[in-house]
Amino acid sequence: MKRLTLHLTFLAVVAAHSSCTNLEEKPIGLLAPESFFKSPGDVEAAIMGAYAEYAAVAIYSNTFAMTIMVRSDMVDIGDRNTSADRIQVNEFSIDPSNNNISEAWDAFYRSISAANTAIQGAKSINADEKIKKKLEAEARFIRAHSYFQLVRMHGAVPYLDRPVESAAALDSASRTPANVIYNHIEADLKFAKENLPDQQPGGVRNRATSGSAATELVDVYLTLKMFDKAAQESRYVIGKAGAYGYELEKNYQDLFNGDLANRLREPIFNIDWQNGFTDYPYQADWLAVHTRIKDYKPRSTSIVVPSLAVYNSWDGRDYRKRVSFEDSVVINGKLTALTDTKFTAPRPHIAKYFRYPGPQEAGNDRRTDNDYHIYRYADLLLMAAEAIAESEGAKAEAIGYVNQVRKRARFNGKTETKFPADIPATVGKTELIQIIREERRLELAFEMKRWFDIQRWGILKEVFEGANSLEPHKVDPARDYLFPIPQTEIDVTRFKQNPGY
Repeated sequence: MKRLTLHLTFLAVVAAHSSCTNLEEKPIGLLAPESFFKSPGDVEAAIMGAYAEYAAVAIYSNTFAMTIMVRSDMVDIGDRNTSADRIQVNEFSIDPSNNNISEAWDAFYRSISAANTAIQGAKSINADEKIKKKLEAEARFIRAHSYFQLVRMHGAVPYLDRPVESAAALDSASRTPANVIYNHIEADLKFAKENLPDQQPGGVRNRATSGSAATELVDVYLTLKMFDKAAQESRYVIGKAGAYGYELEKNYQDLFNGDLANRLREPIFNIDWQNGFTDYPYQADWLAVHTRIKDYKPRSTSIVVPSLAVYNSWDGRDYRKRVSFEDSVVINGKLTALTDTKFTAPRPHIAKYFRYPGPQEAGNDRRTDNDYHIYRYADLLLMAAEAIAESEGAKAEAIGYVNQVRKRARFNGKTETKFPADIPATVGKTELIQIIREERRLELAFEMKRWFDIQRWGILKEVFEGANSLEPHKVDPARDYLFPIPQTEIDVTRFKQNPGY
């Protein structure tokens, strides 16, 4: 397993200080973590290195984020002069040599490698047991989060739960069944929930807390259709929302305003581009570039752009539509619709990532402060509503959680409107579940949620080949719910490829 050996033997970036805002680059080997870790600060440094992978180009900054966005029916390719790898993902014509897939695979395993090393380091240092468990819990959250993405993308993948100590250990690795991986994910998240603080110092949301671990558990249980457990876990988080510091923001637009990023209470776990983990190519907000209008502003690509049907089918009375899209720009003093054929991708663009970027470095518009919300409180409320509806029916509690989200959507930044209306108490179970699914599509539009929702609901044919498809493509459910295992792995292992690739 030469390729995995390369990436699992060394951590490319690990920090020398324990502060999450003052970290330096310092490569170290991972073969003997006990020889490096002498203090809690040393372990925390490795944890910061693991987080840094999330803020890097291969994961949430660009490759992975773009991959799961364009895979969905909400995001299309705008400028088709982009790489063939991206077009393959979008059109379900992907093959195992796709660079997007291999880059994300490698980066998640780098993060897992750093987390495994931190876990062993936390156990080996001489420190208070609570401190050691807290450090281990944070590293286990990172490991769980990385494996959750990998198993949903590829199904069975190699599960490695300790630092790499020899090439032979890697050479003997095999694809671990998905159900076994999910058991490990559940165990890690439970440990993190029990041993992490309710809030991190300074209230930062880009480091794991008890609440973010419990929230991800809800997502895991929904994915596994363990609706009773998902309902129980979501109620736990909602019941502790005050202690965790979670609440819905009054104005939906504020969630995507970089000037307000440091005061938002709705995020549960996010990617912060001003996090101080390390330097470029980390901390680069590429979605701002890829969603911004080409031909209008320099260094804008119009690659990640919805189909016109996504825009046209969205009720104009919904304030979230105005927040989510840019449909016109001013050129030479004249308001010009983005449907004008003068633009490379003549249709409305996603506004969430570039409209209000917040503080930027001089000459570097990829260094924004518009955080990416991996989980936020509205997401949790909708997951709770879904879990309760699936397991207990159309209870008032589930309806109430959706109505909280809808009530916020009625505030247009100045006054409260009448749309979208509350769900009536008379709604039935089947109808409520469909309402919740549509509410997730709109509330969480373009936030890297839709593809995994399509996957877990099993609606691939419906959304891509159905009469109301927003982005028609031919799909094969026997193949297309999973991505292929990277060819680079197949070439040096005896892994069996996923069906259809």
